[in-house]
Amino acid sequence: MSGRLVIWLAILAAGGAAAAAQADLAACRALPDDAARLACYDALPLPGATAFQGKGSGMAGPFTVTGPRTLGFASDDAILVAYLLDDATGAVVQNLHHGGAGMGHFLIETPGTYRVQVNASGGWRIELSAP
Repeated sequence: MSGRLVIWLAILAAGGAAAAAQADLAACRALPDDAARLACYDALPLPGATAFQGKGSGMAGPFTVTGPRTLGFASDDAILVAYLLDDATGAVVQNLHHGGAGMGHFLIETPGTYRVQVNASGGWRIELSAP
């Protein structure tokens, strides 16, 4: 069972954002293909995570990091090229890219305020969570 699924089930049991979580889980559960169903569960945002999403080119943030955070970047299509930017200066802190659908990760270790500039051929998600 996916770790994210276990977390979502725990939220449901605790009475957290039940209506939205139930709809998301129902949509995943309805997928007949095992791999697609697991990918759907894995794409659900983790509780307590900061999440952004879009399609094509866009900007995520700003967001402030006060300690180490894992930046997850997910692509629904063939290409995702993104840049973690220092919000104050606009300087590129890290180039992020992912070929094909799927997710990559980068550990932000330095406190600060950031944005993520995204260039993608399809849908994308940016998620911040504890390392």
